[in-house]
Amino acid sequence: MRHEKLWRRLFCVLMLLPLAATLTALLLLPAEIPAHYDAAGNITRWGSRYETLLLPLVTLLMGGFLLLVSRWSSRKAPENRTAVLAIGCGALLVFNVMTGVFLVKAYRIAALGTGLELSVSRILFGVTGLLLFCLGNVMPKLQRNGWCGVRTDWTMENDENWRRGQVAGGGVMMAAGLVLAVGNALLSSEEASLVFSMLCIVLMLPALLIALALLRRKMEKERQG
Repeated sequence: MRHEKLWRRLFCVLMLLPLAATLTALLLLPAEIPAHYDAAGNITRWGSRYETLLLPLVTLLMGGFLLLVSRWSSRKAPENRTAVLAIGCGALLVFNVMTGVFLVKAYRIAALGTGLELSVSRILFGVTGLLLFCLGNVMPKLQRNGWCGVRTDWTMENDENWRRGQVAGGGVMMAAGLVLAVGNALLSSEEASLVFSMLCIVLMLPALLIALALLRRKMEKERQG
């Protein structure tokens, strides 16, 4: 219960911090700021400073949804609540980093006219990689539910299938997250980071399906033997 309260407090902070930071930044930002960048990090559109509120509002909506998921997933397994809150904190952290990078970059370019050599893609996908690695560690702790985790007809059949399915899924996510984080730390260009990261994310699903298929075949052989 104590850990749950700590995770809930951190969750609320991460959910509200982007809005608080953005409202403060609105006092400093000029009327027009860079509103969009291309894959190379070049400015492609300028817009109103109030567009910076969009990401914090999305963060609030996502936070509210994740709170509902933590409640729904813990109806039959109360221990899921803490795990889902931890997963939610990781997801919200990505949005916090995105908000911070966008605000700092917008202020340096629009208000100071100096620019800032921040690779948005590398930072975003690097943090996403760390998030996936952490989620992979949390997934084996999830109890069977219909809202979060690796949910297939096979994993939902019984608790043993569920447990081993979460371990396999968590392993795939940890591997993908590690590759994503290390790759973005080593890559030097925005374009290379974007292509590499999207490839990692796209390949994660087939890798998960293959891991589940191999695990299912292995368990069937164990039962027959």
